[in-house]
Amino acid sequence: MKRLLIVRHAKSSWDFPELSDFERPLNHRGEKDVPDMATRIKKLGLKPELMISSPANRAITTA
Repeated sequence: MKRLLIVRHAKSSWDFPELSDFERPLNHRGEKDVPDMATRIKKLGLKPELMISSPANRAITTA
């Protein structure tokens, strides 16, 4: 059976007000949380065959 897993991007940084919303990077917490979420997904035995992401910096980095 196919499954759909929807994941929101990790926490983004507001440290660079000159960047557009599209260009905002992850903040420290977001960078720390991404590997943890990957471990959780792996422990569930999920192996994504396809990932579709927004091209926004924070979304691509999370993916």
